[in-house]
Amino acid sequence: MLNKPTVVVEEYLLLLYKLRDSHGHIKAVDLAQRLNIRPPTVHATLQRMQRDGMVQIGDKKIIRLTEEGENHAKSIAFRHNLAEYFLCHTLGISWSEVHKHAHKLEHAMTPIVVEKLAAFLNYPEACPHGTPNPGYSLPEDCFTLDKAKEKMMLEIIMISEELEDSVELLKILQDQKLMPGQKHQLTSRSQGMKSITLQQQEQPATHPFTLPLHVAEKIHVIQSKD
Repeated sequence: MLNKPTVVVEEYLLLLYKLRDSHGHIKAVDLAQRLNIRPPTVHATLQRMQRDGMVQIGDKKIIRLTEEGENHAKSIAFRHNLAEYFLCHTLGISWSEVHKHAHKLEHAMTPIVVEKLAAFLNYPEACPHGTPNPGYSLPEDCFTLDKAKEKMMLEIIMISEELEDSVELLKILQDQKLMPGQKHQLTSRSQGMKSITLQQQEQPATHPFTLPLHVAEKIHVIQSKD
């Protein structure tokens, strides 16, 4: 059985695991920016994690998870996603707020709680924001919203981790139904404003929604056949 890391180390492992898929090569500065922690503190924690066999830091300061670090990270990611799913779909906590609560709950879940909760929830494949559980992946034809073409009908698949960190932004997305499973048409694109305009499938044409490209590039979609 894996020895359980500290809460701080678990936060680092989870972030490394999630950033790897979206950023590729990860350095200490990336962690410092996302965690809002001073770089010397991040470096000190990473040195301890390397000593304990959780990460490897290469010559170019690129951080990689070891096999042990990967196993721990997958366990944390699964606990986090389960916590979000439970809070949202069982307790009825707002979609925009479950991410911050799950970060606290994930560290307190014992293996038997994880096992029983997963069975109770019927083993969900993803969190409410669409992040796949370990062992699952996004559809092969998935792409980011900023790459969509005008007049294309789209289905929202996943809201990236970076956007989940902002409750206020998630509230806006929730209000506009920019959530997994919802369908929107990209009605126009503004290069000057660096934005796109969307029309939710069930909303009247008088209620378009403009989204900045730097947000759209963190939302994953597929083309809808409807």
